[in-house]
Amino acid sequence: MIPNVGILGAACHLPAAAYSVSALFTEEDAVVTPDLSTRLGIEAVRLCTDETGSAMALEAAREALDRAGIEAAVVDVIIDYTVLPQEYLVPAWNMSNKLQHELGATGAFTLGFSGGGTSNFHVALKTAAALLQHDPSVRTALLVGADVTIPANRVLNPDLPITVLGDGASALVLQVETPGFHLLDTEIHSSGALHDVCFIPGGALAHPDRPDLYRLRLDTARYRAAPRMERLARMADGVLRRAGLDRADLAGVLYPNISAEDQADLCTTLDLRPERLFADGLARHGHVQANDFVINFVAAQGQNRFRPGDHVLFCSHGMGFMTGVTLMKC
Repeated sequence: MIPNVGILGAACHLPAAAYSVSALFTEEDAVVTPDLSTRLGIEAVRLCTDETGSAMALEAAREALDRAGIEAAVVDVIIDYTVLPQEYLVPAWNMSNKLQHELGATGAFTLGFSGGGTSNFHVALKTAAALLQHDPSVRTALLVGADVTIPANRVLNPDLPITVLGDGASALVLQVETPGFHLLDTEIHSSGALHDVCFIPGGALAHPDRPDLYRLRLDTARYRAAPRMERLARMADGVLRRAGLDRADLAGVLYPNISAEDQADLCTTLDLRPERLFADGLARHGHVQANDFVINFVAAQGQNRFRPGDHVLFCSHGMGFMTGVTLMKC
């Protein structure tokens, strides 16, 4: 029998400094209009001043372990789902290795994923579940993410803004046969033709004399043309069908904080009532990459929005190039 894998503890850590979206738009030469403000639905984001991504991840990891009631020494694997590189250029530096050292998780090995956008979270979950379910020597996994946006890159596509990026970190502790949220299924799909829909033109310091090339870009035309929501809906229905469920059986959906417009599109696609969408961090935090899942999960837990037996779907379209769907049961 394949053992259950559940969430034993979860935590997030956000910088203290909050910045209004209107101020960031001015700073990054973008124009905010009433219509755009409504479509984004983001009022402020948290931005690092002196904090580093790994320092925030360390705080989130310590809190998640404390909530789980376990010591770092029992962690068997640390998996990093960070989206944006920080501190040192990836892959010349390994944040999960640094966390292993600073936590004292001497019995753990480390992994890291990139290139999946927000859906890195699903890749980390799927990998952790496979290890925990099929390797008897792996019983506890620590999943961490920390994203610090590249300076002058808070407004994604200033000429046609898609979202506003904030900074933050998060962590999950997964363990075999634990009470609480159980991971039932995860499905992931990559669209290879969209590998460069989100990119930094300058590359890894290929043009150090051209700071204008080091602005994160989203190819808006290809992004909007991609069947993001349609694919997500097909995958969600497939995961539910394998569990003998349908959309009406869901207590809610956990979703990233990209924009109010994006969240409304999801609700329309899945025939989901807005009150069943667990994405309350949008206005206060903006889009903190894959950390959005844990930020919204912790918020929903604090509001007692989960009940025993509830089925909750975690899903993301990953800007079109990687879609992820995970089904959990409380």
